[in-house]
Amino acid sequence: MTSRQEEILQVLIKEYVKKAEPISSSFLAEKCGFDCSPATLRAEMMGLEKDGYLRQPHTSAGRVPTDKAYRFFVDKLLQEKEKTGDLPAQDRRAIDRAIEHSPREAHAISSGLAKTMSNLVDDFVISGLADTNEFYRMGFSNILESPEFDPLRRSSSEARERDDFFGFGNIFDEFENYFSQFLGQGPKELVVYIGRENPHKHTQKEAIIIARYPLPEGHEGVSAVIGPMRMAYHRNLSLLKYITKKMNELN
Repeated sequence: MTSRQEEILQVLIKEYVKKAEPISSSFLAEKCGFDCSPATLRAEMMGLEKDGYLRQPHTSAGRVPTDKAYRFFVDKLLQEKEKTGDLPAQDRRAIDRAIEHSPREAHAISSGLAKTMSNLVDDFVISGLADTNEFYRMGFSNILESPEFDPLRRSSSEARERDDFFGFGNIFDEFENYFSQFLGQGPKELVVYIGRENPHKHTQKEAIIIARYPLPEGHEGVSAVIGPMRMAYHRNLSLLKYITKKMNELN
């Protein structure tokens, strides 16, 4: 991948996360400050599509990122040094309060983190005890605002029978069984599953970021963010990195 293609891909992903609509070469040329013509951008995007980083959902539409593109984007973010300054100061203060105002007890801290995280992200969040498989789940209403979850929002019987309701609702019914599969396959700190990388078939259209850290009383803590592949990776990674940092300092 050339440096220009990498820049195009990074910008396209960021814009797609914001707009939830295919991104065209003319949009990139007009709105994103590229010093080249729409025709040049279009040729570069066609190259990215050929290499599997972009796809064109409709003949006349722009392009959207693929699983491969999101993985490239996330790997770049993970290669960066851990910069807690990436998380806005008000968000850091909210996490600090959730931890410091909770009793020094594993369940209380996990519950406080789940509530706070659900107010800070646009996705479904989990916080809990990985070693005992006890979790607090919040923010289901957050993901209902995403276009990707229109079937869930409509909640019609027809939508519930469709495959692309895809059992995501089922993950809430048997959550502990599903989530243990993710914990069993990931490393001990921060891991990101994107699309088909997910170990469970019911979450292969989503992205899941999982962080682990020590909790009081000798427990292993875990916090996670689950949402569409079009999630705000930079913000969510910064949030979970900060939580991990704080919990390691405390324990």
